Amino acid sequence: MDLGLVDKVAIVTGSSRGLGLASARALVAEGCRVCICARGGERLAEAAVEVDAAARRPNMVLAVQADLSTQAGVELVVARTMETYGRLDVLVNNV
Repeated sequence: MDLGLVDKVAIVTGSSRGLGLASARALVAEGCRVCICARGGERLAEAAVEVDAAARRPNMVLAVQADLSTQAGVELVVARTMETYGRLDVLVNNV
């Protein structure tokens, strides 16, 4: 299915497992660049490998460890996404 997401940039919060992880995999499979984020670093690293395996090309996944219940955590995720990809098109607020 072509959802018109090729080269779009998404942040998927709470994306180290469950629906967030599934959303990130689906977006990257559609050609979207995806920032995944979660509080737990170990599980986030595992999720990054899993999402990267679904990617159409290299450098499609950015993993940022952050606590999105804090303003600093939110600012970090958005800033790293903007630094890496230069824009933001989609937000999946799963957290």
